[in-house]
Amino acid sequence: MPNKRKLFSFWAIFVPDALLLYLALWLTIMLRYGEQATSELWMKHAIVFSVIYVLWLLVLFIHGLFELPTFRRYSTLVINLVSAMAINVLVAVLYFYFQPTLILTPRRFLLLDAGIAFVLVLGWNLVVKDFLKNRLGQGVYLFSLNDELKDLEREINRHQYLGFKVLGHLCEQDLETASFAPGAGVILPDNLRARPQILAKFYEFRKSGVNFYNYRAFYEDVFRRVYLSQLNEAWFLENVNYGEKKLYNLLKRVIDLLSGALAAVVFAITFPICALLIKLSSPGPVFFIQERVGKDGKVFKVYKYRTMAGGPTDTWTSVNDPRITRVGKFMRKSRLDELPQFINLLIGNMSLVGPRPEQVGIVKDLRQQIPFYDERHLVKPGLTGWAQLNNVYAGNLDETKLKLQYDLYYIKNHSLMFDLEIILKTIYYIFTWKGR
Repeated sequence: MPNKRKLFSFWAIFVPDALLLYLALWLTIMLRYGEQATSELWMKHAIVFSVIYVLWLLVLFIHGLFELPTFRRYSTLVINLVSAMAINVLVAVLYFYFQPTLILTPRRFLLLDAGIAFVLVLGWNLVVKDFLKNRLGQGVYLFSLNDELKDLEREINRHQYLGFKVLGHLCEQDLETASFAPGAGVILPDNLRARPQILAKFYEFRKSGVNFYNYRAFYEDVFRRVYLSQLNEAWFLENVNYGEKKLYNLLKRVIDLLSGALAAVVFAITFPICALLIKLSSPGPVFFIQERVGKDGKVFKVYKYRTMAGGPTDTWTSVNDPRITRVGKFMRKSRLDELPQFINLLIGNMSLVGPRPEQVGIVKDLRQQIPFYDERHLVKPGLTGWAQLNNVYAGNLDETKLKLQYDLYYIKNHSLMFDLEIILKTIYYIFTWKGR
């Protein structure tokens, strides 16, 4: 199954990376101390560096170095690893700074250890990239009755680094002469329950090593978004929990309150300089207040720093939008413009994680143009969300449909662990200045 494949790739990278960090530590001790290296010295360093390595692995995770998309290009892999190791060195320096009682001399030792760790981890990741590219490739056939898998084929072809390749298309007439190599996959549509003769034919292949996937489950497991084409009521009834998760909601509310309080402190410290820069950049108010659509379709006011010239409008923000001021561009990329939303977090009409809220006028139009668009309002909107982490911004109808795919995937799978993943990756997202 694709999700097992994803888990394999994660552990195939994570576990060796963890072991390679300790190998780098051993090599560093041998190079630094030579014949004076003892088991006692090794244990002393291993205890201290175990805390550091947990933090280092977390940074590697935030940089996407345990995920297949990072292995799409060599440049992405190297750049992400360089960025991660630079941050890791800073993390270790801060750790030693706040632990002055440690009887270690980490200065040159730390740099040597980080350098060796970088070489070892990079080498292993390059091996994994080559392995995934050349040895884990799986051919799949698409079986359909009315070309309902066109979107899936296009996405598989666009993401060949994930290891899947479309070998061909099948229709009902092909089943009489079809043959499959062991390990090949056949992706099936939903509407075969009404065609028992077709299911019986596929059932004959069950012992030949052929893997069968439902196209929606395959799409969601591989791309981590919902297959929007031909989405129907049955999917929501079978996949979305419409009941309240009381414990989850309680814990999430506590996180929102703590985040709102922290954001309020940062807001108070940075407000004078932010307000001055906004006033100097263009005439108008410091704050941007606009009505947005929240949970259950309720309208609320969202608070942000003003980043554009002119007043609020019910229009999308485009790439390089001329309304965005120079100061506004900086504030958007640094996410400083979101700081006033601590008010929304404390009030409770927004959460730290969730689909981004849209303007009232835009939502009114999209309800008419996109089926099931209102389902994204089943949960509270968030300051950050799954769609934002995947570089999806709604600037037109097509982008909105793609954004809805990620929003519905979040709604189906939302949990504290998923929220934590989004929060951690948002930190990386901010420091890499992505978005608009």
